[in-house]
Amino acid sequence: MTEPPPRRPRAAGAAGLAFAAVMAVATPVLTAEPPPLTAPESAVPAVAPGTEAPNETGRDDASDAENDLRRDFNDLRRELLNDRMKLVDWWLMGVAIFLTLLGVIAVFVGYLGFRRFREIETEARGNVDKAGEHAEEARELVDEIAAKHDEATSLVKGMTAKSAATEPDKAGEAARSTRADPLASPIDRAVAAAVLLQWQGNIEEAIEKWRAIANIVDETDNELGARAWFSVGYLLQEGGLNDLESVINAYDEAIRLKPDLAEAYNNRGNAKRNRGRHEEAIADFDKAIRLKPDYADAYNNRGVAKNNLGRHEEAVADYNEAIRLKPDLAGAYNNRGNAKNELGRREGAIADYDEAIRLKPDYANAFNNRGATKSNLGRREEAIADYGEAIRLKPDYAGAYNNRGAAKDDLGRREEAIADYDEAIRLNPDYVGAHNNRAATNLALGHKDEARRDLKKALALARAAGDEATADKARRALEQFFGGEDP
Repeated sequence: MTEPPPRRPRAAGAAGLAFAAVMAVATPVLTAEPPPLTAPESAVPAVAPGTEAPNETGRDDASDAENDLRRDFNDLRRELLNDRMKLVDWWLMGVAIFLTLLGVIAVFVGYLGFRRFREIETEARGNVDKAGEHAEEARELVDEIAAKHDEATSLVKGMTAKSAATEPDKAGEAARSTRADPLASPIDRAVAAAVLLQWQGNIEEAIEKWRAIANIVDETDNELGARAWFSVGYLLQEGGLNDLESVINAYDEAIRLKPDLAEAYNNRGNAKRNRGRHEEAIADFDKAIRLKPDYADAYNNRGVAKNNLGRHEEAVADYNEAIRLKPDLAGAYNNRGNAKNELGRREGAIADYDEAIRLKPDYANAFNNRGATKSNLGRREEAIADYGEAIRLKPDYAGAYNNRGAAKDDLGRREEAIADYDEAIRLNPDYVGAHNNRAATNLALGHKDEARRDLKKALALARAAGDEATADKARRALEQFFGGEDP
């Protein structure tokens, strides 16, 4: 019996492919052929003798077709799986490439960031070094400012109007430094402002500034308050404002705040003496000397008060002590010369005036006083020369004009004398002595009307000043030459 020709593998048609695709999803992969189906022997019909057994080729063909279909299906499924695996491989490869690119970018960015970080670090180190240099410069500047602040503050702390007048350049520099000092306190700035006003010649404004300082620190800083009131008194006294009661009141306040302020007692004594309150003045000088036993100025001033009271020997003793404590105190020599002159010791007086002028060549008062002493000695030409020098040094010196007029009158130079008296009265219209002297010279010249006017003026001024002795002289002269005040 011949074998049937082998079957060619059949290509799957469209329906087969669709079926295979469905099976690829829904059917698991077959791993083994199914066992062949066999019928039980008892089920096989017997073949009649002489009859051919039935041909099983049709069954075999069907089995082969089924097997081919299974093989085709499995082949197709493997191809699909292979394609899927390739797709996965490509996808994984793309992911790997993408991640690699990301890694490269990250590395590049990290590198750039690292470089920038190093640049920033280098820049920061440079800035730190510069900051250190600037900090050192700042520390040096702060130290310099602090040193200047301490220096300016130390000068301002003890400053008064008197110290500013004594050393104006130093005081002005200290005041300017304090005003420019950022660390200066408002009070220090106010003190500096007061000193600058005084330094600029604005005395009244300086007084108001010191007065404001005194009121601000009242009862909180007695030391500064005392200095402020002292400065008010000093400027009123030395500034030519002629308000002696205000001067005395200012020194009263200074002493109230600082009872051991010797200078306040001394200056208050001067104000009281100028008011004619000589005994009170001496009490203040005594207090100043008790507080400050080496206070030469207080001894000198006490001598002046005693001399005004006619206690000339006591005055000389005070001047001697002032000179012992301060040998270059020209004022003490001048004042001792005045006391000696009162005591009739005129040569000794001239010697003292000479020493005062040697110590202070521009001492107009000493020239005037020496001229008066020489005039008393009859040395009138020398006296006139001294008066002339006093006027040259101090052109508004009314007393020197009056004294020179008297010396010229004694020499018979009456018209020149009248000219000097005129100038003295022009400079000081209330000058009783000049009116009296001009009246006497006018009488000698026969100018009775002028003489009467001068005597009446002298009488009125003397009465207003409470100078009864001078008033009495003028009254008697009016009675003697004109029959009374109102003939």
